[in-house]
Amino acid sequence: MKKVLRSASSLALLLSLVACAPLSLDFLRPQAQGLDTMTQKVGHEAPELAFSFEFDDKADAAEGEVGSGYIVVTQDGKELQALPHAFEMPRERLDASGWLQFRDFNGDGLLDFKVTRLYAMDGKLPVDSLYQFDPKTGRYAQIDLVSNAGEIQPSAPNCVSLKVAGASGSPKVESHCYVAASGRWVRGTPAAARRGAAPDRVDAVCDSGAPELVACRRARIEQDKALLTLVRDYRAGRMQSLQAEHGKSYAQSYARHQDLDHSRWREYRDARCATQSREQAVPVKALPASVELCRYEWARDQLRRYKDQMARLGEVKGAKVRQ
Repeated sequence: MKKVLRSASSLALLLSLVACAPLSLDFLRPQAQGLDTMTQKVGHEAPELAFSFEFDDKADAAEGEVGSGYIVVTQDGKELQALPHAFEMPRERLDASGWLQFRDFNGDGLLDFKVTRLYAMDGKLPVDSLYQFDPKTGRYAQIDLVSNAGEIQPSAPNCVSLKVAGASGSPKVESHCYVAASGRWVRGTPAAARRGAAPDRVDAVCDSGAPELVACRRARIEQDKALLTLVRDYRAGRMQSLQAEHGKSYAQSYARHQDLDHSRWREYRDARCATQSREQAVPVKALPASVELCRYEWARDQLRRYKDQMARLGEVKGAKVRQ
């Protein structure tokens, strides 16, 4: 059913084109440079899963790139989940038979996987995503704390290093570790993680299945703080580039407008979430928690977008330095 829904728009387009004029159907055949299906046993008592990549309608939208689609996870031929992903890299830079890298990143005895979106070439940092297997659900979930920001590499047991582009364009390295006691990834040294340090405040979670007011409000506040920090880092990086290209006044004007845009975004988010919760006829007692959950999710998504922009800003600066 999921595959039928994802293919509906493609079929509609095909039928309309065929009705207008004769059309070669060669493009419907499997892509010659597609990705091989990978099979992996997740753990001793966990099932063997198959991983394939299903292109969407936007595949090859950028000339020479692999394109976007879904990482489809199946067990015994039954689809378990479809994870959206885009390979923004030349086809020749992607290993068709090893496009996922399996490893027990969090040390729970079950294999997680890393996948690259942007490839390291011409001095650029790759941009990776980390997906962790959840034995309770039998599904994979993306680790937002480290994904879509830079290059992820295993370091100490249960830890990864994350190399990201700093505001100046030069790379910086962060350490992130998994704390089994809390079930969270935290930012910090392996020693801090072994001592059972409290989860990184950025990684606070509001349970979307059963939102609770205090927990959701705390998570939303910490997400807003993390987002504001990243907004400021991005603004500083952009100002350096704009000042070099257009002068100090232009850069300062950009900074003022960027601050204003972020403030307006928060105001719109808060108002929209309040309206959305009322429109969904949420019970009065549950309304505050529902609003906080909505605000938390908006902040989380905005944080992902700024991580992506920071990664791209680092690429642009790196290219200018090489020139």
